[in-house]
Amino acid sequence: MRTRLTTATTAALILACSLAACGGDSDPNTPRATPEASSPAPSTPGASQERGHQRVAGTVVRFTAGSIAVDVAIEEDTPTTRDFLSLLPMTLAFEDYGGREKVTNPPRPFDYDGATGMTPQNGDLFSYMPWGNLGFFYNADGLGHSDDLVRIGTTDAIDQLMHFDGQDVKIEIAD
Repeated sequence: MRTRLTTATTAALILACSLAACGGDSDPNTPRATPEASSPAPSTPGASQERGHQRVAGTVVRFTAGSIAVDVAIEEDTPTTRDFLSLLPMTLAFEDYGGREKVTNPPRPFDYDGATGMTPQNGDLFSYMPWGNLGFFYNADGLGHSDDLVRIGTTDAIDQLMHFDGQDVKIEIAD
């Protein structure tokens, strides 16, 4: 009897682990990143190795929707910026949020280790940590510091951001 119980318990554990590995959100309305060719860790011409990871400050990321292109400069080398770059290239659909932001949902939340928050400014590419989303501020007037926001980069092309609403936007490291 003991052997059967052990075998049954083992089988149940294997089944549970298999289901957990295959599980996930099956809601067809949940936005997903379009899978693209996987890429190695981001590389920037002239970048140097620093403590075992690629330095990413100065990397330019291009967001393209049709003929509209917005270049974003990565200003800081943080776990969040490195994690964002590790997902590129990807294509995501953006939408307006609250008349202040264009937002999208990446395939997973970023690494926020050490994030200290930010005071939003127009043109900021950011992630909102509680939701794990990605967005651009285009109307940040009157917004104060938030510990839940982390800046990923910045752009001056604020007018072009308005064209991202409802569009699939390809995100890739610029040449």
